[in-house]
Parts: sequence; C-alpha cells; structure tokens
Amino acid sequence: MGNLIKVLTRDLDNNTGNFFLDFENAQPSAAEKHVWEKVNEVLTEALVILDDLQAYRGAGEEIRQAIQSPGEDPVQQRAWSAVVPLVGKLKRFYEFSQKLGPDLLMNERSVHTSSLQN
Repeated sequence: MGNLIKVLTRDLDNNTGNFFLDFENAQPSAAEKHVWEKVNEVLTEALVILDDLQAYRGAGEEIRQAIQSPGEDPVQQRAWSAVVPLVGKLKRFYEFSQKLGPDLLMNERSVHTSSLQN
C-alpha cells in the first residue's frame, strides 16, 4: 500500500501505466495486520451500533407525561421503565464514539509512516 504514492507520483506518460491496484482483494502485510484487526473490529461493531441508532426512538412522550403528572406513580414508573434502557444505549453509543477518536490508530503511527516510505 505504501507503494501507492510512488505509483501515483510517477510520470505516467513515460511509464505507460502498466499496473493494477486490487483494492477489493487487498490483504494487510504482517506489519499492518494489527492495525487491520483493530479497525475491522471497530467497523464490525459499527454495523450493530448503526442499526441500534436507526431504531432508537427515545422516550419523549413518556417523559412529557411524567412531567405533567408528577403525583401519579404508574405514569412515573412507565417513564422510568422507558428511560433506563435508553440510558444504557446512549452510554454504549458514547463508548463506541470514543473508540473512533485519535486513540484508534495512535499507537500504530509508525506502521503507517513506514508503509508510506516503502
């Protein structure tokens, strides 16, 4: 992959462009394997998170009813029962978002720079 820059910066008029880059069947090198596994794990989890986000409906109506009826225990309980599972989901979404931050590949910076030099 690091040689991609070399290929793209060559004088293609004089090089006739006889090369093929197979992005669909690319495999990580031994040096890139750890990064690939880490990113693949996050992307796999992202599919589940995305499904959960798309299905997220919130508990706005239950919360409104609870605010309007502060003395009615069944209404308060219904709101609480609706909100508690959503708090768990929101926590999971937040924790996943933290995986997408700079720490995802921070420790792998040397692998990336060495790939570009090859």
